[in-house]
Amino acid sequence: MNCMEVWGGNCSTDTCLTRPGIDIWIQSDAGSATMNGGSDIHLVSSCASGRITRTLLADICAIGPMFSEVTSTLRDLMKRNVNTIGQQRFVNQMNQRLEERSEHGVFASALLSTYFAPTRTLSLCNAGHPPPLLYRYRTNSWSVVRGEQTAAAASSSRPGVVDASDYQQLQLKLETGDMVLSFSNSLTECRNADGQTLGITGVLERVSQLDASNPDEMIERLTRDLREEHSTNSGMDELTLFLCRATNTGVTWRDNVLAPLRLFRRVSDDTQITG
Repeated sequence: MNCMEVWGGNCSTDTCLTRPGIDIWIQSDAGSATMNGGSDIHLVSSCASGRITRTLLADICAIGPMFSEVTSTLRDLMKRNVNTIGQQRFVNQMNQRLEERSEHGVFASALLSTYFAPTRTLSLCNAGHPPPLLYRYRTNSWSVVRGEQTAAAASSSRPGVVDASDYQQLQLKLETGDMVLSFSNSLTECRNADGQTLGITGVLERVSQLDASNPDEMIERLTRDLREEHSTNSGMDELTLFLCRATNTGVTWRDNVLAPLRLFRRVSDDTQITG
């Protein structure tokens, strides 16, 4: 992935992206949005210098042209805000667009995150997604990340994303080796060996058993173990996972020099969106 670029879409992928200060593993098993009445989408953007990396994981309930319209809108918002460190404007714009389309039966949940490499700060905004999991390298432990309700959500009279009470945001300070795992609802809906739904507690238990020193294989190992744990999990659909790990890599000299020039060009679009 390059600077001034938006990557992703709603197609199946198993990819690792490296940006200044952060590595991102993405795995998505996408289905047909037209057939299933919607789909997960995953988007990643990088600013002109590479200091700002933004990810969006959204579950959109819409079909045909309306699905394509909503996903294109979210992609365009990623482009428009590619060089903005704060994400409140993005959140407000996203909520407004989804409110407008709620009259047409569109419903969506979303998890937006922005990583600013110089301060190692990860800003999260969760609108109806399962809470992400946080790994602290110093303690070798995982925990559930929960935030506070945002003022913007509370003031929304007709939520286009989810109910205002589910609209949360927070900031995390990451150290080298810390990781954040985010995922779509399909993961929490998996079943354990007794046939009971995992929920966020069950997911946390299974993630805590993985080898955190080998993030390249964590997502694949997690999904494989779940498929083996219960027969119904073998048909997991529309499952998308993001694993982000903080690193000590910085912005290159070349990207620092070219950043001002990149501001005058269009954001590169490397997305694949199918209806």
